[in-house]
Amino acid sequence: MKHWLHQAGRTPADLGQDLGLPSASLPTLLNELVRTNAKLGLSGLVERLCLINERWQCTGDFDPDPSLLEDQLDLLLETIQREST
Repeated sequence: MKHWLHQAGRTPADLGQDLGLPSASLPTLLNELVRTNAKLGLSGLVERLCLINERWQCTGDFDPDPSLLEDQLDLLLETIQREST
């Protein structure tokens, strides 16, 4: 997660705010992502994170490269799965 945030030029506080969380601590962020995965499934989690990532990078006519987003989100998912076990 830290790598993705760094690559996006964002902080845990930015992610916490976009997720609507009262805290931006790493455990709170991970719990929310695990909860989202449980509620919406993997595709719902990826969709939510893609929307956040797209919003962060949107500065006009931004058209994200889907393969880049998928690669970054795959890395994020692997990290979430490792940290939640």
